[in-house]
Amino acid sequence: MKRASVTMVVLIAMLASLLSACGSSNNGNADNGGNGGNGQNTGGESASGDNAATGGEETVIRMASWSLADTIEPILEAYEAEHPGVTVEYIELVDNEDSVAGMQKLDLLIASGEDIDAIMLPGVTDYSKRAGLNLLAPLNELIEGEGLDYGAEYVTDTSIDGTYYALPATLENYFVLLNKDKLDAAGLEVPTEWTWTEFLEYAKALTAGEGPSKTYGTFFHTWPMYWFLGLMNQPEKNGLVNDGVLNVDSPQIRTSLELRHQAEHVDKSAVPYADTISQKLAYRPVYFTGQAAMIITGSWMISAAGGTEEFPASFTTAFAPLPSNAPGDPSGYSLANGNFVGILDKSENKQETYDFLRWYTTEGMQVKQEYSAWKQQDTDQYISAVKAQVPNPEFIDEASLTYFMKNSKSAALNIPPTYQGDLETAYTSEAEKYILGQQDLETTVANAAAELQKIVDANE
Repeated sequence: MKRASVTMVVLIAMLASLLSACGSSNNGNADNGGNGGNGQNTGGESASGDNAATGGEETVIRMASWSLADTIEPILEAYEAEHPGVTVEYIELVDNEDSVAGMQKLDLLIASGEDIDAIMLPGVTDYSKRAGLNLLAPLNELIEGEGLDYGAEYVTDTSIDGTYYALPATLENYFVLLNKDKLDAAGLEVPTEWTWTEFLEYAKALTAGEGPSKTYGTFFHTWPMYWFLGLMNQPEKNGLVNDGVLNVDSPQIRTSLELRHQAEHVDKSAVPYADTISQKLAYRPVYFTGQAAMIITGSWMISAAGGTEEFPASFTTAFAPLPSNAPGDPSGYSLANGNFVGILDKSENKQETYDFLRWYTTEGMQVKQEYSAWKQQDTDQYISAVKAQVPNPEFIDEASLTYFMKNSKSAALNIPPTYQGDLETAYTSEAEKYILGQQDLETTVANAAAELQKIVDANE
């Protein structure tokens, strides 16, 4: 969710053309720009170091990501220390951690024949696109060769039609951040299980004042997910399109739209969408300045609750699971996303790269203290590390965070179609008309279903 949707039509066409030219020689990379043109960047004999002295071979794995080198290289050094004879070279794609720009750079490097073994992908949409372009190596044989019980190891199932093309590194799931100071003042408990109806009741109770000084119970950001909140809390089939079947004319979408309409227009407990777009409001300042007491957000905001230089913390933040759509519905579920790591299909070092990525997505995440998809992550250690790194750890409500992390349930990973961005744009366009009072609910659902079906049909 930290990136904008990127239209891939031109890039896909370019990749198809370039890859057909440079990808036909899968075992000879003599003309690539990544290793001086010698084609021996992986698996060759080292000319220096202990391995050369003993006649051993050194393996060089080249990993590319948008993350800054100084945040990744200590982790790679830890792996090298545990695995003599392996060097992991890091390719920093951008210098500002912009994942969208990083993916654009990555695609250009791949198309130009750069020697890369491992790549990091910032979300399921980027993962599915590159798997669909046949850029990623299938991992099933490597997983079976290890004897890995994938489901026992990872929260997130990355398989696409039964084939694994990546392993999950970080875990991105969703919850409600709450200003606990305002909860306490209103006599409200931190929820551990609740419905959207109860969420609306909380929002009303947390709304105060009038005019420019009014503070709201909640705020809905402009990202597409805020238009289908009643879908993203489902255990499965939580996308606009699931297995090629459109999911717009559904109770979950109606719940999503009615929720926002109730909060903004009836209860007046949510920042009006018209204000959000006209004033270009963003969720961090709205929450940390106290303009809204609750926001629906994701795991990247855990550490932010302890304050940042840009948005210092001045109140205690608590954590609650996403509400369910109705009493008795499965509770505590949220969409699963995160960063994924895969092996380029043209890599000549697949086994060694797989071994590295298995370590990176398990012990490496523990070393890096990332919120991880590894089921064996030490939750208490992670929270302690977060609190040790933020300016105001006292403002993180540790009890509710611990409860959320130990009891949250990640929904089945919804692998979106390659045209997901087009679907989200079309759906958002119709949903905006509803929330701005330009059309009613049933017209919105009918128009959105028709527009999205055109997109599905065009991509069959």
